[in-house]
Amino acid sequence: MADITLRAQVRTLMGKKTSVLRRQGMIPGNIYGRGLQSLPVQIDVHQFRDVLAKAGTSTVVDVHVLTDATHEDGKSHPVLIEHVSTHPATGKVLHIDLRQVDLNRPVRAAISIVLIGESSAVKDEGGVLMQTLDSVEVEALPRMLPQEIEVDISDLALDGQLTIGDLRLPPGVTVGADAETVVARIVASKLEQEVAAEEAEEAAEAAEAAEAAEAAEIAGESETDGESESSGDNDSSSGRDSGSGGGGN
Repeated sequence: MADITLRAQVRTLMGKKTSVLRRQGMIPGNIYGRGLQSLPVQIDVHQFRDVLAKAGTSTVVDVHVLTDATHEDGKSHPVLIEHVSTHPATGKVLHIDLRQVDLNRPVRAAISIVLIGESSAVKDEGGVLMQTLDSVEVEALPRMLPQEIEVDISDLALDGQLTIGDLRLPPGVTVGADAETVVARIVASKLEQEVAAEEAEEAAEAAEAAEAAEAAEIAGESETDGESESSGDNDSSSGRDSGSGGGGN
């Protein structure tokens, strides 16, 4: 991506007076950073929106500050758009914080995770895709920070999951989060879960009934065997009694 630049002016209006700037189409802001005294600035709202759309919050923006309408301060301020304050009802930008960075020192930034592709588990099997993590903090040199991290879910199966360890990171970019942290998973829909639960319950009942029938059959066979043995014993006893009687006569 080509370098993104933004022009700003040194701001002289502070506090509640900044409302005047907003009516003039300017946004109040501050540039701050390591070893840098906070520099109050004002930026054209339309220009800032264009830059924000291109850079997001993880791409370095080179800010050139004008000391008046035509003269720059002679310094290039490489910054990250750290924070954008907006009106809760209108969404109008109220204030911005720009963090100046050292291009030779690694920085940390939150990067958005974007899911791409389509899984057959969702398309054909009725699975539900759940993204459990939409951003992750990474560390890299400022100009090496990615604007977003894409994660392809095309091969993700039902009940499968993708973790931090599965992310494909650009060279020079590291993640401090646990590699086992889940980013996305595909689960069965609620209806399928209910059907599966019903089928499991029916299968359990059928298995229980089969076991009961088998136990009853075994008990019946044992009873029959017992009766046969008892009958045989009685016959033998009768034979012995008859033999004894005959010997006496």
